[in-house]
Amino acid sequence: MMMAKSILIIDDEISSRYALKEIFEYLGYEVYVACNGKEGIEYYRRITTDIVLTDIYLPDKDGLETLLDIKTEFPEAKIIAMSGMNGGDVDFFQVARYLGAIDCIRKPFESDDIIKIVNFIMDEDASEDAA
Repeated sequence: MMMAKSILIIDDEISSRYALKEIFEYLGYEVYVACNGKEGIEYYRRITTDIVLTDIYLPDKDGLETLLDIKTEFPEAKIIAMSGMNGGDVDFFQVARYLGAIDCIRKPFESDDIIKIVNFIMDEDASEDAA
């Protein structure tokens, strides 16, 4: 029996969180949502999802700290960083990649763009499993 693909969405913006939840549920994913990094890490410890989508700017524990904590505890975790903020002198996407993000996407984005990234990562996983 094939398990449903799963995704954890960590975003403090309700509209973003639920738009992404609807998109991925429609595509057949088991979707979990968290409104901050601390809650996201607790979810991931209980339910290790196939992919994590995390915003970089979060209350309590920012997305970079969240990414680092998850990757430290779960090195195989596949994490995509999202952000609508411009970091000025700091390229937060470059930092996110350095900390282990598999990809990054700037908000606002088209649903097709995030779907392509997630599908690419899932397809890569499937081909690795088949090898």
